[in-house]
Amino acid sequence: MNGSAMTAQEILGLFELDDAGKVLYYRKDLPGEPGATSEDIVGHNFYNEVAHFENVDQFRRCVTEFTRSATAANSFDFECRYGNSAHRVKVLLARICDSVNRNNTKSVLVYLKRK
Repeated sequence: MNGSAMTAQEILGLFELDDAGKVLYYRKDLPGEPGATSEDIVGHNFYNEVAHFENVDQFRRCVTEFTRSATAANSFDFECRYGNSAHRVKVLLARICDSVNRNNTKSVLVYLKRK
């Protein structure tokens, strides 16, 4: 992919993001390709280079609020808007904590699946 925007169909899957939104890991969740891993977007910023839906800033705020909370996991419904279309997704969030300091979040798992 080389850092280009993902389509609504491609945005589905499991992402591991660091504090800045850099993709540390990605596993696709596409029909016909269940569980396919992709190295193409690893190292790219999820919010600026990968997910180019119009309301990505709203999505980023949701993830940031989660990382600032003490909650271990959370889920919510989200509508990714692309021009005249919207794609509803279920978002599952989980934190990966530092093994020494459980209060320190190392990264966040973000799983987007079709609603």
